[in-house]
Amino acid sequence: MDRLRKTERMMRVWLLLHQNPLRYSAQDLAERFEVTSRTIYRDLMTLSEDIRVPVYSEKGRWAVQEDYYLPPIRLAIPEALHVFLAVRLMARFDHHYNPYVDSTFRSLGSILPEPLKAHIQRTLDWMHSLPKDEKHLRVLRAVAEAWASRRQLKIFYRALDDERPTERIIAPYHIEPAAPGHASYVIAHCYLRNATRVFKIERIESAVLLNETYAIPDDFDPDAFLGSAWGIIVEGPVQKVRLRINDRAVMRLMTETIWHPSQTFEKQRDGSTIMTLEVMNTVELCSWILGWGDAMEVLSPPELRQRVAEIARAITLLYAPQSTPPKDGDRSHFRHPG
Repeated sequence: MDRLRKTERMMRVWLLLHQNPLRYSAQDLAERFEVTSRTIYRDLMTLSEDIRVPVYSEKGRWAVQEDYYLPPIRLAIPEALHVFLAVRLMARFDHHYNPYVDSTFRSLGSILPEPLKAHIQRTLDWMHSLPKDEKHLRVLRAVAEAWASRRQLKIFYRALDDERPTERIIAPYHIEPAAPGHASYVIAHCYLRNATRVFKIERIESAVLLNETYAIPDDFDPDAFLGSAWGIIVEGPVQKVRLRINDRAVMRLMTETIWHPSQTFEKQRDGSTIMTLEVMNTVELCSWILGWGDAMEVLSPPELRQRVAEIARAITLLYAPQSTPPKDGDRSHFRHPG
């Protein structure tokens, strides 16, 4: 793993010197990459003697020969636009500064045409002002390293309903972002439960990389695993969900967006539209339905219709004048599984 980190650092030094010739001294590079000046000199020597990258210095500042570089990549405007959209999504996804996101998009920004390069630079400069969550970065890196190296990971995980974290050994199969909750999840085999489970990375208190290795099953397909989920929660059987949409504007929003691959629409004589889905009946689906208010009515399955109705009644009581708010124990409808 140390060799992998050294290689990654040298590639970043190489890229930085190419983009900023004769700007950085060895001490500047050492501070930027949080190593000693001696380590930077060793990296520069490796680049020069072993990899044959023509690095040179003038007055103590380093550069890479201008005409020597990796095969150039040029992105067309539509391709570059998707890099820009990706960095904007990341900026809204996690309201913390992530140096890995920063370095990734700064590297990609170097091959983009103007003015998209400048737009990305401004977004990254703004992200740099956000607070940094060191614990989350450590956990995220450990999860990524376990996944990449196929090594088991010991985590201390605090589920939503748990007062204290429990120790688990997991074998990561896949890492998946979930935009609605501004969170990332690791799909993994849990040795404690002897089953595939979904863990919210933000709920992992600490993570330790183990020496024991594992293999991802040949038949594991993350898209198939999540295919019938409304979001990230994989729970319960797949059911046919029928929703009546009564509002004209909401009808248009529904039909112009692919909310789930299984969705179909059927126009009714009374002017409403029936939306049909083949999905798991989870809290994520229920929350989404409630978000449309009285513009959407659950027709089936009956248990989902009942749950939505119960929550609607609880909300009515909560906002009724001089009403008594429901007790904590009555808020089970809103609870998100751990």
